[in-house]
Amino acid sequence: MWKQASSGHHRLPPVAKGQLVRVRTEAEILATLDGDGKLEGMPFMPEMTRFFGQTFRVYRRAVKTCVEGNAIRRLTDTVLLEGLRCDGAFHEGCQRSCPYFWKEAWLELAEADAAREPEPAPAQAASGTWLDRFPTRSGERFICQSTELLGATHQLSRWDLTHLLAEIRAGELSIRMFFQILVHTLANRVRELFGFQRLGQLTGSREDFTKGDLDLQPGEWVEIKPTQEIRRTLDGEGKNRGLTFEPTMVDFTEGRYEVDYPIRRIISEQTGRMILLTHTVALKGVTCTGLCAKNCPRNNTLYWREAWLRRVGKA
Repeated sequence: MWKQASSGHHRLPPVAKGQLVRVRTEAEILATLDGDGKLEGMPFMPEMTRFFGQTFRVYRRAVKTCVEGNAIRRLTDTVLLEGLRCDGAFHEGCQRSCPYFWKEAWLELAEADAAREPEPAPAQAASGTWLDRFPTRSGERFICQSTELLGATHQLSRWDLTHLLAEIRAGELSIRMFFQILVHTLANRVRELFGFQRLGQLTGSREDFTKGDLDLQPGEWVEIKPTQEIRRTLDGEGKNRGLTFEPTMVDFTEGRYEVDYPIRRIISEQTGRMILLTHTVALKGVTCTGLCAKNCPRNNTLYWREAWLRRVGKA
């Protein structure tokens, strides 16, 4: 058992977007974790052990995040690092591709000339004993940052704007986008009050529809269909055989994008169980913008049914 780090242990001064930080050593990070491998409820996952001692640039401060089924919740002393996403290597190949949450106690400031391309060691070589101490599942429920996120965050009032003001001061949110978020949020409150759908939410009425059958592969190019065509594939809850067409996805309709990879298995954030998917892909560079979630920094991968796409030539 490791003792939970005391308040202020290895505490970084507040870091900003673009700053260089180095991931601390295994021994230093172990000293911050409790007996479940967590700091303030946030697990340090075995996929992260390959980055010990490496230097990265801060992508965003994570003062809040969306949590599936629980709206926006507050985080403390946490950042996201550029380009680092979970590959699911120790979670049976989960393809959610979640960005890692890094507690500041796991990082230290780095010199400006220390930046380099990451050369992570093979995951299996880095984490043999880690898995023995901190299992990645309990029965059918997987344990990862995504499934433990509710316990690692705190309630955030829907009327609290301090996190947005902090992001403006940090240069992570423009005044223009602040007012876009404000108008978007107020409009949705009014629409909900009068029983209307949220902005960008698409619904349909079909009871029998296809997921698509394009058999898309990495490197192929697709065009996202117009909203009127996508509606024909959705039920009254805006889902295609259980997969929701998220409001933020409307922003990408009629655009052309390259297929990143087919999605076959993802861990449910709410249940912790593995979900198997077919006829679904991720598109390169197409992630949640955070506009409909109060500038959430999580930058989640979006899941696209092949029924919402058509194959095209290279853009």
